[in-house]
Amino acid sequence: MDTSRKELLVRVGMVLSLLAPFATVGSAKRCLVQEQAMEGGGGGRLKGGWAPSRVWATRVPLAPAGSVAVENVQGDITVEAWDRAEVAVTVAKTATGPSANPDEVRIEVDSKGQSLTLRTVYPQPSDDTVRVDYRLRVPRQVCLERLRTVEGSITVRGTEGSVNARTLNGNIEQRNVSGSVVARAMNGNVLVSLRALPEKDGAVQMDTVNGHLFLVLPPEASADLQLSTVAGRISCDYPTTVSQLLGDTSRRARVGQGGAQVRLRTVRGNISVAESEELL
Repeated sequence: MDTSRKELLVRVGMVLSLLAPFATVGSAKRCLVQEQAMEGGGGGRLKGGWAPSRVWATRVPLAPAGSVAVENVQGDITVEAWDRAEVAVTVAKTATGPSANPDEVRIEVDSKGQSLTLRTVYPQPSDDTVRVDYRLRVPRQVCLERLRTVEGSITVRGTEGSVNARTLNGNIEQRNVSGSVVARAMNGNVLVSLRALPEKDGAVQMDTVNGHLFLVLPPEASADLQLSTVAGRISCDYPTTVSQLLGDTSRRARVGQGGAQVRLRTVRGNISVAESEELL
């Protein structure tokens, strides 16, 4: 198989894998929602008669071993860890034009035992859309099992449970995290800074089609790295070897004693792996 055909197949495979999770966004069964308006959070009306923004907040009890999911469409998702057995949610809904009404966009809250799901539900499509930005504070050990947005970036800070984050158009940034990581974008950069590597059964997977990948490993790390880019450069603080398989341009590195599986893959972009963010 010639190189150009192989690169095309690689790109198609990555695009399909990135698109698959978004096919089910919004298809789950709808649940009862109770929106609590944040005092003083609403934006007034302009002369054109449209409300530019609305803000509401709520808190939901959740044990540290619980799980959280956010399914968004247009807007950012920001998650920070704290040491409380509850999730604090703040949502800002902002109209992007005169025909968009933030009051028509609903936030569905599905709280069942050890799990919490937040979902953005839009009315019929219009010429102007409403941007919805989520900001959450979650128990430190919580599992972020599904963070999804189509147009927006995802940021996670300080969590110790697993994280699964995906966006089509936007960046993903996970700083000072530990546990298994899945971070996938189609058009955007991905940065992951690990405080600790996942257990031996866990893994770190970072993928993008058009963007750069940045990984910071913790001190004295032990991991097996697989780094792959079709059109870009690879910079790694650890010695790497080139695959001996015909047509395979990926590089591999054993860090320390090896162990945790770490895979970084992009089509058009560079890959940087370092022991400190200052070295990226």
